[in-house]
Amino acid sequence: MKFPKYWTRAVNSTKKVVARGWSEVSQEEADRNAQARLRRILAALKPPRSFDLNLERYQYVIDNVICEEVVDRIEQGGRELGVVSRNAYGSLILNAAELMFVDIDFPKPYRGGCLFLGWFRRQPVEPPPEETALASVRQWQSEHPDISLRVYRTYAGLRLMVINRAFTSVDQAAVEVMQQLGSDTLYVQLCRSQHCFRSRLSPKPWRIGMQKIPAKFPFETSAEQQAFEQWNARYVATAANYRVCRFVELLGDAAPLEQHLELIELHDRLCSVQSDLELA
Repeated sequence: MKFPKYWTRAVNSTKKVVARGWSEVSQEEADRNAQARLRRILAALKPPRSFDLNLERYQYVIDNVICEEVVDRIEQGGRELGVVSRNAYGSLILNAAELMFVDIDFPKPYRGGCLFLGWFRRQPVEPPPEETALASVRQWQSEHPDISLRVYRTYAGLRLMVINRAFTSVDQAAVEVMQQLGSDTLYVQLCRSQHCFRSRLSPKPWRIGMQKIPAKFPFETSAEQQAFEQWNARYVATAANYRVCRFVELLGDAAPLEQHLELIELHDRLCSVQSDLELA
């Protein structure tokens, strides 16, 4: 997993371009890396550009490392099995080294078509997307009986947890499993970039009526840090009224691996899966 110890950021003279830098060695090296990256960004912004620069991705993913604050580390027998981080919009994320999560988004409903023609032609009634997705997952598991899955319902889809296997890396074999199960493409890319599997533990702020996070990690000033802490206190209090997912069912007979038990318990507790709260 890629979660460096040191982060910092550098800004240009107009304060409009920000570059983040990281290091596993020292804060000084992180500072140098941030300054070097700022120079590369400014050079890339000068016309004519030699390539299309996706600034949003460029700011969040630095040299294939996601810029997230580490909130907690879960270790067992001297091995780091999980990291709880805070993402760019303020939600907590469980990053698991060996416990696979698979996110499946339901397709967005189609709202096009001609109303006039609809009067004369009855449209076929499609089953709810949850039923379709669950049927597909159940079919896949029946064809792979050696794999046990915990299935959860999220706000916008399903979340699967492979509980009886340890995936030591997000390699091609792991990617194929995620793709076969219908995982979101961007999620797969993020897992490969960060060398771990990820699941959100707290609600997305806009789904619970929260304003946008006022400052992002790493904080440049004490005022930014204070603004974030005030926002986060409101966010935590509001998020307590929601759950991230609810448990649906267990597919397969194999028991969870011993090394997965702590992460499963942490996930279910922080996501409030057994509550009757609203999904967010």
